[in-house]
Amino acid sequence: MSLPRLDLSTLSHNATKWPLPGKALLGCALAGVVLWVGDGLVMGPSREQLKAAEAREVVLQHELEQKNAVASSLDSRTRQVQVMQDNVSGLLRQLPGVSDMPGLLDDITRLAAANGLVVEDVTVLDEQSGALYIEEPVQLSVFGGYHDLAAFVSALGGLPQIVTVHDLALRRDGPMLRLDLLAKAYRSASPHGKPGLPVEPGKRFVYAASSLRDPFQSAVAPIDYLPGRPAHAPDLTRARGVLESVSVDRFEMVGTLSRGGQTFVLLRAGAKVHRLAVGDYLGPNHGRVTAIQAGHVELAELFPDERGAWLERSRILLLNVNS
Repeated sequence: MSLPRLDLSTLSHNATKWPLPGKALLGCALAGVVLWVGDGLVMGPSREQLKAAEAREVVLQHELEQKNAVASSLDSRTRQVQVMQDNVSGLLRQLPGVSDMPGLLDDITRLAAANGLVVEDVTVLDEQSGALYIEEPVQLSVFGGYHDLAAFVSALGGLPQIVTVHDLALRRDGPMLRLDLLAKAYRSASPHGKPGLPVEPGKRFVYAASSLRDPFQSAVAPIDYLPGRPAHAPDLTRARGVLESVSVDRFEMVGTLSRGGQTFVLLRAGAKVHRLAVGDYLGPNHGRVTAIQAGHVELAELFPDERGAWLERSRILLLNVNS
């Protein structure tokens, strides 16, 4: 069975004979088809463009709000930048325009002596040029006790010129500790050399843990350090003894000896044992034996402080029970 063929010409010819309701229904159908086709072909792309424009409007509105917020804080940001520039300019003015390496080396040597340290090596390295300043590095190697080394590093921050400490390496070297560090001084990169303004002192860290046990010393035979007190200057014209060229850290107490009512302390340095009595000198810091007990010996050493005055500091060497 085949479907009847639709003849549009016949349909359009016969439509003129349709009643009015039929003609109206046909007109509505044709208008709907025209509107549907027109909406898909003409209005569809326009509608997509409208949606894209609305999304872009939301993004632009958000950017506008952000820029308005930045613009409203522009004055405060400008003031902050000005304050930062003034601070940087003030710090740069504190940098000297000429090198004072001899003065820096003298200060380092003085601080090392004030803390009972032995400076083994000082190497002035090549300068490092930057945009605003020039670094003047110095490689140091010092020997001494743990607390003395810590106090020395702390004191470097109190020097008249700006000095920073880098690349610290601490290791045991026999009975003493060896500290290798890189100290950097700074001067202005300006070609016009001028003295720097006085460094504005900030809150300085001061090492104050000398009452604690040295972590590099055994708990059974520590060396105790007591704070210094004002003392008279030593006799610098006095002839120094052989044991005054050896650091106290190289000695260990191995016992006592009594003879004729007098007590001696036995101190060993390397393979040799030395006998000392009260009043004998020991170590490079004008140290003298002040008391000898069965379990320890007391020493008094003299050190110059940062102002050149002399301080006396007691030192106690305990008996090495394993000797």
